Amino acid sequence: MLKKICTSLILLCYSCFSIANPYNAPDIGTAGVLGLSIQKEKQIGEVFIKKARASLPIVYDPVLNEYLNSVGNKLILHAQNVNFPFEFFIINDKTLNAAAFLGGKVQVNTGLFFYADTEDEFASVLAHEISHVTQRHIARFIESQAQGSNLTYAGIIGAIALSLLNPAVGLAAVTTTVGLSAQSQINFTRDNEYEADRLGINLLYQAGFNPKGTTDLFSKLLSMQGNFNPAFALLLTHPLSQERIAEATYRLLNYPKRADSTNPNFYLAKARVITRYIYQDDIDNFKQVLLNDKKLNAIYKNYALALCAYEQGDLILANSYLHQLSNLDSSLTNNIFILDLKTDILLKQNNLTKAKQMLNSALNKSPNNETLVINLANVYTQEQNYKSATKLLNRFIIKNKDSVLAYDMLSTAYFKDKNQCDGYVAKGELLALKGSYNTSIASFNQALSYCFNELDKERIKARVVEIANQKALEESLQL
Repeated sequence: MLKKICTSLILLCYSCFSIANPYNAPDIGTAGVLGLSIQKEKQIGEVFIKKARASLPIVYDPVLNEYLNSVGNKLILHAQNVNFPFEFFIINDKTLNAAAFLGGKVQVNTGLFFYADTEDEFASVLAHEISHVTQRHIARFIESQAQGSNLTYAGIIGAIALSLLNPAVGLAAVTTTVGLSAQSQINFTRDNEYEADRLGINLLYQAGFNPKGTTDLFSKLLSMQGNFNPAFALLLTHPLSQERIAEATYRLLNYPKRADSTNPNFYLAKARVITRYIYQDDIDNFKQVLLNDKKLNAIYKNYALALCAYEQGDLILANSYLHQLSNLDSSLTNNIFILDLKTDILLKQNNLTKAKQMLNSALNKSPNNETLVINLANVYTQEQNYKSATKLLNRFIIKNKDSVLAYDMLSTAYFKDKNQCDGYVAKGELLALKGSYNTSIASFNQALSYCFNELDKERIKARVVEIANQKALEESLQL
């Protein structure tokens, strides 16, 4: 029984679906007014994402991140009560799940790409999670528990965060920290889940997606519920029922019918995830499945086959499949998924000149695109043009201070160029982004041994103080 109580608490973070009338969304109460301000929630979210980078198998794939952000931001444009920037990230976990945390941090499992058959199904999960954040459900929960007990904000926040960072440990932390009655927890969870579903399905429609994607995903989950499949993590925390699906279907009558999304990037992202993160150790068999299935979406199939051919070292065949994609849809010729794989192929062929020309041409149109910047910096580094690589990356970092990939490549380029001062600074920033505060501070201190400009030294010392403060905040949250 105690385990069930704790599991219901974790529902506040994990995706669970239930639909109510989108035109009747009552206010559950003023959120975050007693002690957890919006600014404090944002600050805690920043600590959490650093801890997540240190603890979770995050997928640092700029192409996939760009796609995820495009869907998330499309939804956010139509959301209300957006009080801080959202940050979406992917973890390499094959279960169908997603989760939201304080400060607009939204985690998506690779399993969601695998099991979602349409972009509308995929977006329905994000819409639900975004609604949890905009309604400040986790903040409300924390405040409600702190008011009615001797529990501290830090203890409750730490327990909830741990339920995401390490579910096994987190469950024990919630068990120890929160000692409420079963009914009070169930009531709180139910109310917030219903509100998130109400607003989520409406948000899905307002953003241009087919809201039927929600019930399509419901049906898929329900079909797995009888013979429970552990890959469907949503069923662990909130079992579905025919009644819930019927209610959701009824509420969809409030919306005009709409065709499913045909965005090719969804099929490209799905193919990339499945090839590189689901079947990465079984490429031969996956390729045969692709070749034998005549009903697959053509964009998904050709891109997946191109990735398989590349992984198997058949660069000519990989290019052939990419060419077929361009024939299917001419707009895909300069698609970022395609350009990224073309760059990989050119690098394998040691054709650095052509790779540079292609990437520079694309960057002229999209100068702040992380995929293009990282790929071009990689080309510069391979041809030992380290000055061009660091110049490009530093320009990008000015507007993208949280890019783990950019700092990783920047530190590499500096060290290869024998620039120890800037190399250790970049490494220190990279380690700070990953929540490795002690090693980050050590790296900055090493930089002081190589940096001779007094102004640079003062900036490094000030940065060390900032990172020490970040470490103290994390420790105060008991993470």
